[in-house]
Amino acid sequence: MICTSIQERPELKLVSHRRKVALIGKPVPAIEGLVVTTGLSPLIECSVVTDDPGLISAFVERWHRETSTFHLPVGELTITLYDVSSLLHLPISGALHNFEALSVDETIFLLIELLEVSGEEARAETVRARGAYVHLSWVREIYEMRCQA
Repeated sequence: MICTSIQERPELKLVSHRRKVALIGKPVPAIEGLVVTTGLSPLIECSVVTDDPGLISAFVERWHRETSTFHLPVGELTITLYDVSSLLHLPISGALHNFEALSVDETIFLLIELLEVSGEEARAETVRARGAYVHLSWVREIYEMRCQA
């Protein structure tokens, strides 16, 4: 008896935030200057848009998280930090850092300190976002208010 186990994967949902980011508009000069000094300014214009779920599904199926590689018919392929640097035109310098997830209280503290919102606003947004997160639309509203001010 041959027993095969087909692991069902949930339907792949392709999401692009390109239009949402475009709605924010060009950063004000002070903010744009800060982004330029970090060396991350190429990311402002960087976005990959594909309407081919089959292509994305093929890559998802061949990705092995344990080894961070793609297993393709031509062999094993690893995407290196150099590849990312070349494709996104980002300078790679310094040591790699692995960030730990923030708690809701830490998130609220950072929102108050960095976005200068009230504690009530910060807590309401984390409740609305269901955790140590915020919605892009909320950040956009704050950004627009700061630009107008």
